[in-house]
Parts: sequence; structure tokens; C-alpha cells
Amino acid sequence: MLASVQLVPETLVFAQIGPDETATRAVQVRNVGAADLLIAEVALDVPDAAGLTVFYRLSDAAAPQRADGVDLRSDPLRVPPGGALFLTVEYAAQGAGARQGEIRLETNVAEDGGIVRIPVSLSEAGPATEVAPTTVDFGRVPAGDVATRSVTITNIGQAPLTFNQVLLNGSQDFTPLIDGRDPRRQPELLLDPDGDGARGLAPGATMVVDLRYAPLIEGPDRAELAVFSDDPSRPEVIVLLLANSAGACIATEPGALEFRGSPIDQTDAWPLTIHSCGAVPLVIEQIFLSDDSDAAFELDIDSLPELPAELPAATVDGPPAGIGMRVAFTPTEARVFNGTLIIQSNAIGEPSKLIDLLGRGVENECPQAVSVQAEYDVVPLDVITLDGSPSIDPDGPDRWPLEYEWLVVSSPDGSTSVPYENFFNNQQPADGGDRDDLVTPTAQLFVDLAGTYVLELRVRDNLGLSSHDCETSATVVINAQPDQAIQAILTWTTPGDPDASDQNGADLDLHLLHPNSDAWFSAPSDCYFENANPDWGQLENPADDPVLDVDDVSGGPESIRLDLPESTDQLGAPYLVGVHARSQIDRETGLDLGPSLATLRIYIDGELAWDFTEDGHPGSREMRAAGHFWDAAAIEWPSRRVTTRNQYFEQRP
Repeated sequence: MLASVQLVPETLVFAQIGPDETATRAVQVRNVGAADLLIAEVALDVPDAAGLTVFYRLSDAAAPQRADGVDLRSDPLRVPPGGALFLTVEYAAQGAGARQGEIRLETNVAEDGGIVRIPVSLSEAGPATEVAPTTVDFGRVPAGDVATRSVTITNIGQAPLTFNQVLLNGSQDFTPLIDGRDPRRQPELLLDPDGDGARGLAPGATMVVDLRYAPLIEGPDRAELAVFSDDPSRPEVIVLLLANSAGACIATEPGALEFRGSPIDQTDAWPLTIHSCGAVPLVIEQIFLSDDSDAAFELDIDSLPELPAELPAATVDGPPAGIGMRVAFTPTEARVFNGTLIIQSNAIGEPSKLIDLLGRGVENECPQAVSVQAEYDVVPLDVITLDGSPSIDPDGPDRWPLEYEWLVVSSPDGSTSVPYENFFNNQQPADGGDRDDLVTPTAQLFVDLAGTYVLELRVRDNLGLSSHDCETSATVVINAQPDQAIQAILTWTTPGDPDASDQNGADLDLHLLHPNSDAWFSAPSDCYFENANPDWGQLENPADDPVLDVDDVSGGPESIRLDLPESTDQLGAPYLVGVHARSQIDRETGLDLGPSLATLRIYIDGELAWDFTEDGHPGSREMRAAGHFWDAAAIEWPSRRVTTRNQYFEQRP
């Protein structure tokens, strides 16, 4: 009888954190063998591992004990069959770059000389935003005149910085411009701001936002430029815009305080920083809560500055002057609480600054869903591994959630992709797989069509509280764009099929016909399931050969791609795309399933160039019976022109 180990999760991943922050990850070392598992040593092997500490427990109720660096050889840890060793790793960032390593357990298992390895990834290579200046004062600008200032945004991190949106709140006399165009109306300006051909702002690169101020009437003006990005520590950057105002100005960070999930009868305290953003000193006179604020909110008296307090005037180049304070929240029941913090000062136009307070009391602390990766850029037919192992349950028995649920929130029309634990056949992911196991944080997704997919990770703790209930779920966005010169993708539905999820339904086949032939089903001119990779163009040159990437027998997708098309001008005819109804019979029951609705899309250089919604068509073509054929579209190259043929035959043409 031997001991055997299962790790849940198999890898510990720490996302980027700030220098004063800490993060915790947990892993179970489960004994799935028939004998006791003996652990003689727990060693940490990560370069520059300062900041990492490993603790262990032999049961949920046991107190954690330090593991790394402790000699266990004289009294090994003993885990009975069916039991588990609970490891907790605490990490405090030390300022180094991304690192990889492992936790190494010396055990009595037979594999690998008894060594069990738990990979550890310290991902400190994320993007980071630096903005200068953070306050732009246009000074005196008469009505009818135009003035321009600039703000520079630099990616000081180690990974590309992706911008999501630019907003302007306040006076619309201010206009943000990138290369002379407004990114609010042309968001594509944010896709590749440094022009290097890759998505996002490269490490060390800068993006300049020009700010134009054109007042129509005299008087002071004020606005806030908000730039949103995937910087994990600073997803929103605010730049204060001032004009025609030489008075004091007040700003706070954040602009509102939200306590998303706080345990009943426990106190959470959140920081608030008050900034001076004007041309003269800011005098803070009073700080208090409004009379209609819920009693669950209180000011942290020890953190309040002595009043009145004066902050120096803001400067263009330096950081804004500020003082900090905290607001405490102690919910007494499970409901939503509201309040308002009021700061009175000598700020021009805003002598009473109002900060909204929102809190939610929960029976226990909310589990926090976190995905290892928040956005993917892929090509259709890729398989993605979704990983929610960074998720935590702050007050759970082992600080990790009990369940992980991956949900498809939105997907391209016609997509049937859902998360699976594993696929039955990795070479044919369209055939499906084992249902996602909620106990594990990972799942696999087959990206069956081009377009955008949005998934949500919901985690649940041991008391049944879901991150969805607390609005702490994680969102993952998948952008699937073809990278071939020509790609045709076919999907279909069969209304008469009682179970569209099995592999016994109607079978449609996708065809791509070479310009030199007008005979469908002929080899080597017709690319389809019986001729999946014919030799076209130059002999033995695979670049100009079509490939049937995916062949499916129930609903699709089926995909044919061609990387290097030949000139149809020289060949004298276009490429043709067609669909054949091979079978309408249920392979298990023998019943005729009736018509199928075929959806065909053609992509040229990664962009959707044609589908059957053109010219008033309904988006799908009814394939009425087995043997029927749809001659759908023609492709001309190198003009990249796709035209509708829509010729329907009740037998093979």
C-alpha cells in the first residue's frame, strides 16, 4: 500500500500587489492513496524569496504553524488516507520582478524520489500607470479664445498597459484629444496608442493626451479627466482640469467610499485622502457626517487632522498636497447602509465637498473571486484554460472558496461554448467534455467562433455566500479574431433535435472549392471532411493549401482556413464556399430530425467580411433535407471581395 498525493490547486499564482500590500494563497495536499502520507520537510525554493512565508495545518480547526525552515524529520507530519495537509502561503511584495519557483515537500510517495513540487508564480510584471501632471490649470482664458495643455501617461510597469475608456466629467468647455481626435467618440485611438503594432501601451512608452479649453462665456471652469486601464493597482486615474479660477480647490481619492461586504458587528475602516488642487492654499474647516447618514458609519477620530488644517497650493509638476483620514463601517444587520461625508473648506465653487458612503452588511465576509488573467486575445478554435485559483475566502476555514463556478455571460451569435473540466478529446474540443467540477478553480473553454466572449467567475464559501451576492465576482473578456487571410466558419441548429448537446444530431459539412474547378466533392479541388488538407497552388507549399481545422457532426463549428490564397484574377474564377446537408438522421434513434438552420460566416484578414444577413436574408439558410446543397458565396482575391451566390440544390450539384 502506498500514499499518493493530489494538489488542489496544482499551482499557486500571486498577481501583482503594491509594496505595502500582502496576499495569501492556500493549497490542499490531499492523500488519495491507501497508506499514511508522511511529510518530512517543507522547503521553499523561489529566487529572492524574502516576503514569502509558508504555514501548515493538519485540520481546518488547527492553528497554523510555520512550515518553511522548520525541521520535521524527527517527527514527520502524518496525513491519513482521505485526509489533507492545509498549506497557506503569505506574500509581501519585495519590489522584484516576476519570479517562478516552487514549494518542495519531502514525502514517502513513490514518484519523483518522494519529492512533491508545488509551482509558485510571483507575477509582479504587470502594467503600472504614471500620469503627469495630475492637475492642469489653464489660468486665465477669455471667452472665445482657445488654449491647449498636455498630459503624459507613461507605462512604468513591465507588461503592456491596456486602456479601456476616457471620460470627461464637468465642464464640456474642455476636450481631450489624441492625435487631434476625441477618444470618447473614437475609442479605437486607445487600442495601440504607441503605434508599435501591438495592443496597449508598451512598458516605458508614453501616450500624450492634449487638452483643449475653449470657453464660450466668462467665469471659472472645472472638470475631471478620467482614464481607465487594466493597471491592477490604479484602474482609474483622475486629472483635475481648472481654468479661470485662482482660488482654492478640493479633491478626494477615492471620490466615494464603498464597503462591499462587511461582516455584521465587525468594523472595517477605509482610507480617504483630501487633496489641494488649486492655485492658493486649501483650508479645511470641518469634517463631519450628514444627519441622515446611517449610524453604522463613523469617523475614525484618531485619523482626523487637527482643524482647521491648511494644505499648500497645488503645483503643476509635483504631486498634489494631501492629508489622510479613515471612515469606519460597522454593520448591525445584513442590508445596505448609506451615508454622506461632508468636508467644508475655502474651495471656490465647492465649499461643501460631499462624499457618498455605501456599505453592505453580510452574515460573514464575502468570498473574493479573482481570475489569473482578466483578458485574452486569441484566434477562433483556441482552447483557453480559465484559472480562478487566486480567489480567496477571507474568513473561511482555510481562506479558499468551497466552489468555483465559471459562467458564459455573453458570446458571439451561434456560439455553443461552455466551460468544461476537461475535453473528451483535446484534438476535437467541439465534441464536448466532462462537466466543470465546481471544486476545482480551473476550467477549459473552446473558443468556437470569432467575436467577444464575457465570462464571470463566481465563488462560494462554506456558508453558501456567493461572490455574486456581494458583487465581488470576477469578469474575464476573451477577444477572438481570426489571423488567416480567409477563414469560413459554419454552425447550425436543428429545431427537431431533442438534445442539441449530444453528438447524434444532424450533420452539415463545410466546403471550399478551388477556382480551377466547378465540381463540388471532387478531389483535390474541393476541401471538406473527406479532403481536409488538399495540395493547392505550388506543390508541397503548405501555405497555399486549405485546412479543415474542425470537423463536427452536430451543430458545429466547422472551419476551413486558407493562409495564402492565389490570385483569382489570374485563375479566372473565384473561390466558392458551400454547405452540404450530409445527414438529418439521429444516429441513436434513427429518427428524421427535419430541417437544419445553417449559419455561415466568412472572415478576411481577421475581419468579418460576409454572413447571410446581407441583402435582407435572415442570417441562416434552411437546409431542408439530407443531400441538399447550398452554394453560398464567392471570394475574389486579392480584391478581398465576397459576394452572395445563394444557390440551393436538392441534390449534389
